[in-house]
Amino acid sequence: MLLNAILRELKKGSIKNVVAFSDTDVQPDAPYVVVKPETGAIARTRQYRVIIHHKQGMLDKLENYAMTEIDELLPGHIEDDEGSRYKLFKGGYTDVTAEPQGNTYFMERLFYTPLAGI
Repeated sequence: MLLNAILRELKKGSIKNVVAFSDTDVQPDAPYVVVKPETGAIARTRQYRVIIHHKQGMLDKLENYAMTEIDELLPGHIEDDEGSRYKLFKGGYTDVTAEPQGNTYFMERLFYTPLAGI
C-alpha cells in the first residue's frame, strides 16, 4: 500500500512521529507529521497531503523539513511493501499557519501519483 510506503520513508527523517490521518484520534506531541490520502486534483491521480506540525518558536525547522528534507525523503519514486513502484510528483505547499489549540505551526506539502504504478 502506497500510504504505508510514504509513512515508512518519512519516518526516516528528523521527525519520527509520523502517522496516517485515520490514525490520529489524539493529537500527537509536536513535532509530528500527518499524511492524508485524498482524491487527486489532477485526473487519474491520487493525492497525498503531508501536514507538518512543529512547536512555536521552531519555524526554521518547520520550513526546512517542509521545503528541503521532505524532498530528500520522497525523491520521486517509491516502492510499497508488495514491491510495486510508484512515481511521486511534487505538488504545491501552503504557507505557515498557526494552530491555536495545539500551540503549533504547520505547513502542508502535496504529492501526486498516477492511479497505476510504474
